[in-house]
Amino acid sequence: MKILTEPAFFQPGSIKIIENKMNATYVFESCLKNQTGGWDNVPVAVFYTTVAHPQGSNYFGVYKTYQGIVMIANAISATEPFQGVAIDGEIFYSRYRHDFREHRGVFVDGGRDYIKWGGQRVQDAKIVNLKVVDNHLEVI
Repeated sequence: MKILTEPAFFQPGSIKIIENKMNATYVFESCLKNQTGGWDNVPVAVFYTTVAHPQGSNYFGVYKTYQGIVMIANAISATEPFQGVAIDGEIFYSRYRHDFREHRGVFVDGGRDYIKWGGQRVQDAKIVNLKVVDNHLEVI
């Protein structure tokens, strides 16, 4: 099955610049946990690098604040398993709370906070569990 991870908030050219500058690989878009342990409602482009940051992990996230400032953060929380929807050999998922996405007659919403799904072809779809493994997503 193909997992749809194309970036929506950064252009592919911007992703390539970050990959080259940081010697990293783009993984997917998600949200990250905040300091209180909840999930932020901000989309983050998550990258993997083979060399871990001394005070962090092999994962970092790049995002824009509401003021348009580009920020970088430790993205280890994005590696926690989550759920997506599979239909017609493709898997898609909600990246953050209230990220309503439709694909092939099915919708998903809720990000990491909850999963809500349905649509005209819901009988053809199923929920799948996803996990980050190094520089890609896998179905578990």
